[in-house]
Amino acid sequence: MGKVPLDQLVKEQNVEVEWKAFELRPEGVEIPPKTKEYIERAKAGVETLSTQYGLNMQWNDKSKHSRHALEGAKFAKVKGLENEYHDAIFVAQFQEVKNIDDLETLISLGKQIGLNEEEFRQALETRKYEEDVLSDHQEATQLGITGIPCFVSGNRGVMGAQTYESLLELIDND
Repeated sequence: MGKVPLDQLVKEQNVEVEWKAFELRPEGVEIPPKTKEYIERAKAGVETLSTQYGLNMQWNDKSKHSRHALEGAKFAKVKGLENEYHDAIFVAQFQEVKNIDDLETLISLGKQIGLNEEEFRQALETRKYEEDVLSDHQEATQLGITGIPCFVSGNRGVMGAQTYESLLELIDND
């Protein structure tokens, strides 16, 4: 949902986007189970945002972590397929209800967008980009970022899903 207005901004305003990694649930940190009421509110929130942004989104409780997916994004960036990779991950997470921390799922998605399967597998299995992901996360923590999506332009930023107009204001007031 955060990517729809961002993609529009890139297209219409020729804005350059630099993706940074941020783990909502860092690998190795287990989150206590949520109450039924919490899950129902969260599902309702996803449904509301889905309607608001005209997207087909579903609740996904399969992906507990995202570090592998974030590492895959770093590989895709090097190969010039970063935007395509993010699109594929968002569809897998929010529409196809897949586990985006599962290596086989990621390798299949990578292959679908044109990444070399063996190179991608090797990068994921060896954790080649893990330090890059951890560095991005540390930078976000130092900036006070606590959620996603988060948009930063110059020395200003906004967290949460934003409209096209609010993103335009963010870059115009930079």
